[in-house]
Amino acid sequence: MDFTKLDKLIDGMPERGLPMFDLAVSYKGETVYRHLSGNSDEALTKPTSENDVYWIFSNTKVMTCIAAMRLVEEGKMALDDKLSKYIPEFERMFVRNQDGSIVPAKNDITLLHLFTMTAGLDYNLNAATIKEAVAAGGYTLEVARAIAKNPLGFEPGTRYRYSLCHDVLAAVVEVVSGERFSDYDDKYIFKPLGMTDTGFRPNEEQASRISAMYNYHSGINKAIPTESTNKYYSLSPNYDSGGAGLFSTVGDYLKMLTAVAIGGTTKDGYHLLSKESIELMGKNFLCDEARKDFSTTRCAGYGWGLCGRAHVDPVVSLSASAVGEFGWDGAAGALSMMDPTNEVALYLGTHVKGCQYVYHKIHPLIINMVYEILGI
Repeated sequence: MDFTKLDKLIDGMPERGLPMFDLAVSYKGETVYRHLSGNSDEALTKPTSENDVYWIFSNTKVMTCIAAMRLVEEGKMALDDKLSKYIPEFERMFVRNQDGSIVPAKNDITLLHLFTMTAGLDYNLNAATIKEAVAAGGYTLEVARAIAKNPLGFEPGTRYRYSLCHDVLAAVVEVVSGERFSDYDDKYIFKPLGMTDTGFRPNEEQASRISAMYNYHSGINKAIPTESTNKYYSLSPNYDSGGAGLFSTVGDYLKMLTAVAIGGTTKDGYHLLSKESIELMGKNFLCDEARKDFSTTRCAGYGWGLCGRAHVDPVVSLSASAVGEFGWDGAAGALSMMDPTNEVALYLGTHVKGCQYVYHKIHPLIINMVYEILGI
């Protein structure tokens, strides 16, 4: 396999306004590619390292869905269960109509609606109810209960809206498992997979390795340094954000994606998920109206499954990945991809916010180049 062309592309990322870039690819369970470029400090004197730590923002959602699907697979909860079964505050919800009127919801929110972002929630972390919950301690379940106090934007199951659904899903995992979300993840995902540099609260040594973060300005193709934290989504020291709370390294997160891509069981025998669960995660669950909401230029040919975008139409997507490939990205440009059909996994780490260029151009280009090089 000749990765020279991909090396050249990655080496040019700093010129494209991405000061650091780290790409890793696994194929049939083995890491076959890792290449880095740029620098991890604002002074641009410290070369990007495999040990660099990134806030991965919405790539956290991938892990959260995997954690929740383990409980579905074990029969401890079901996709069609009402959310109120686990968090009673969601039993009697209201919907805010376009004219501003608020009426009782006709449909119950189910766990499937949380997985698929069709519950009608929003992403307003500044809502008064959430701020009150944070002031009172900011625990994951308490914040979820606070979210339930706000009107929905539509009838559950009828539309799609990117929202706090996966934060609430993390709270459901707490209720069902009887453990704090971060403890559950550590016990059943991070430790068994050897993910020693992934979590919600970095220790002092890990914090010293966090890469500089930037805001991207497309008009001048330049990244401007910003504070390298995740305080907006973390809310409080007691909050485990299932939607955007994790830090990780590229090598660490690839371990989880690889386990999924090869069928859910690692080469040393640890069972993360079943093949049947993984197949479900790569299917589209959005109705036509919801898919219209989700459709964007960067996700053309994709629907939304149980773990983010799900590849459904290669004619439209122009992607070389198989139907059923799935994954997601993050606010600072990172990318997760799992293709169980071809046993390919990919993780991209960078730390640049607001760069639509990386989602629309770089991500799909890299995916197709990887498949071309692998000869798939």
